[in-house]
Amino acid sequence: MNEPTGVRPALVHTVTPATHRIPVSLRHVLDGALVVVKGGLHHGGALERIRRETGRAVAQALPGPRAARAGASLEKLHLEAHTEQIASIRTDLETRLRALAETVLRDVARSLEPQGRRLYLGGHLGIRIMPPQHSLAAGSEPPGLEGFLTPREAHIDSWFNTAVNSVNLWMAVGPVRRGNGLVFYPGAYRRGLRHDGRHALLTGQYTGPPMDIALDPGDILFFAGDHLHASQPNTTDETRFVITKRLCLGTPRYSRHATGWVPYQDPRLLGTPLEPLASLRSRLTAGGARQLLRERLRRG
Repeated sequence: MNEPTGVRPALVHTVTPATHRIPVSLRHVLDGALVVVKGGLHHGGALERIRRETGRAVAQALPGPRAARAGASLEKLHLEAHTEQIASIRTDLETRLRALAETVLRDVARSLEPQGRRLYLGGHLGIRIMPPQHSLAAGSEPPGLEGFLTPREAHIDSWFNTAVNSVNLWMAVGPVRRGNGLVFYPGAYRRGLRHDGRHALLTGQYTGPPMDIALDPGDILFFAGDHLHASQPNTTDETRFVITKRLCLGTPRYSRHATGWVPYQDPRLLGTPLEPLASLRSRLTAGGARQLLRERLRRG
């Protein structure tokens, strides 16, 4: 199809954090920019702690020598573990890394330059361990892990349950290569793309040329959840490992066509007696009301 007028391709920026400040404007990200914070996970030793916990999960799932080899080089995990074992490690890490990932998200939110609007933190944690496509035995892929262990087709997060003003933090635990990371379609950003109601993009719509971004271990990629993006089939010889968290700039806003809903929390209330109210602002939205209605209908 012909390119629509007025398309602004995403700008890719690379920034280096200062000692106590991350120079990223989330408004700029929500305008379509892709921002890489070099070494953002090294702050406070977060990357090393994530890799240590991952080593423990690997040791729990694999015999000693195989665990030692995989723990020393997570990029070679697929050489020591079959698909079901990798899926088990990923599930284990959802528990092992949850508190640490929440701490990392709070630290990042506190370290961002002043944004002019309140930030809300998402409880979502994505453990995305994607082995090379050639290492996946036919029929061995566990269902429901698209985008986490196997590729996911092009989509927009707010089609599912995410706020339209959310920002993804895609945090590289290992190297991300061109050929095993995310693909973005910046020319399609906020073009009102249509899908089939089950999150598959309808054909015949302009998406523009794809682009992907390589990351070093410890880098954090900031991107708007409303970017059309897909996880690539891993065509490299390395297992790709990232974790993801989300935050919102301003009060969470949800698409009225979303198939679900997730809350975001006010970080000012976390760790205080008012913590049970941290997600209240997110619940007092049209998206929260629609979720209550969906739950009541399911209960009959």
